[in-house]
Amino acid sequence: MARPPASPPAARPLADVDWADLRLFLEVARTGSFSAAARKLGIEQSTVSRRMATLERTLRVAVFDRRPGGSMLTPLGEQLRRHAETMESGADQFVREASGHEREAEGLVRLALTESIAVHGVIPRVLPALAEKHPRVSLRLLTSYEVADLGHREAEIAVRFFRPKSGDLVAARVVTLPTVPIAHRRLSKKSRDELDWVGVDLGGTSTIEEDYQKRHVKKAPKLIVSSYVAQIEAVRAGLGAAILPSSALDLDDDLVELDLGLPAGPVLELWLVTPRGLRQVPRVAAVWSALEEHLQFLNGPRRQRTCLRSR
Repeated sequence: MARPPASPPAARPLADVDWADLRLFLEVARTGSFSAAARKLGIEQSTVSRRMATLERTLRVAVFDRRPGGSMLTPLGEQLRRHAETMESGADQFVREASGHEREAEGLVRLALTESIAVHGVIPRVLPALAEKHPRVSLRLLTSYEVADLGHREAEIAVRFFRPKSGDLVAARVVTLPTVPIAHRRLSKKSRDELDWVGVDLGGTSTIEEDYQKRHVKKAPKLIVSSYVAQIEAVRAGLGAAILPSSALDLDDDLVELDLGLPAGPVLELWLVTPRGLRQVPRVAAVWSALEEHLQFLNGPRRQRTCLRSR
């Protein structure tokens, strides 16, 4: 007697698929490799590799084509990626709508910003005021020069130097930052040609301050650092001049604006950005209001100082 055809293996129940692994699957798909995803998430590459192997065993299919230069999605992996992104979007909307029912400002808010804004603005000015007014709100500062993906909930609020052009986001310009040449006062007697300069290299990301210096100063920096915090500290140490926001003058009484006969420096704009669905959530609104109010000091130095003209 002929045997009936074997039944295909039953699909694994959804409960066996770890949603955290699907999130990680999307991160690997977006970054192009296990190592890049690990660096972005701050975990070990071996952890990413192990969890992706677990996901493939659970699904009983291969979703990655592992190559020496990275991991590409298989054709099936590309199809599953679209479904996972739909699930991710639905989960994010689920959280946003649930969060919208908060009645009081409490809980964690992740704020993406540069280290310099964190060190010179948010930590000394915003956090004390926020803690006094909303003691049940806690903050996680995500300092980086990379743009946080608010659409995929990498942060609730971002402080950016540009207005977003896409996405369902709310943006407000809170600060306008004029820039000027600044140095330690002991360098104020140096001529324009004698001055050394301190530059910033953000790993290939061009900035308007750098473009201005190349066009108008036309002198290679004597010192190059990889962060604006380090640049300001180098200027405070008297190692050279830099094009900085005029509000940096309030960081040290020995910092002065130089009149070098240069055109007016570029103007920086500081924007607050958040997903539209989060704007009125009480904890997000509390942090947003504190940022709007207490970053205003960056608009200019509190003490007016006469420019020191170099000879």
